[in-house]
Amino acid sequence: MNHRKFGIKLGRNRREREALFKSLVRSLFIYGAIETTSAKAHSIISIVEKLANHIITKDIIIAQRELSTYIQDKLVVSQVYKSFKEVFDGQTSNFTKMFKVKIRQGDDALIVKLAFVKPYKMVEKVKTEVVKEKKVASVKKVVTKKKVIKK
Repeated sequence: MNHRKFGIKLGRNRREREALFKSLVRSLFIYGAIETTSAKAHSIISIVEKLANHIITKDIIIAQRELSTYIQDKLVVSQVYKSFKEVFDGQTSNFTKMFKVKIRQGDDALIVKLAFVKPYKMVEKVKTEVVKEKKVASVKKVVTKKKVIKK
């Protein structure tokens, strides 16, 4: 019997499911929309709605800490917080929508598009600033290593 069991296992153990949910939530907040199977989308809707509600209603520090459990980059977290707060200001529920896209040919799985209700996109801002920061950090490391080697 399956009494008092919540959620779908999705053919994975607990840690694999957590990693899958983190990557799906991260992609949804960064890109604004994702295409995935219906079961995976239904599994992450509650997480996304809670995070979105925290961003709108809670204090900035609490909301950014909640977001940082799913997005491990501080720069991206702050940008997501700011842009999400601007787009969804005053709204407290129903942040996402889901509609059918196709049926996958290999296993007949229903593919759906999970997106935010209002147009929300973070791709350009996040990619450019993160790439610039990584290049600067890698250049600094190389310079410091050369100095140590010369001594």
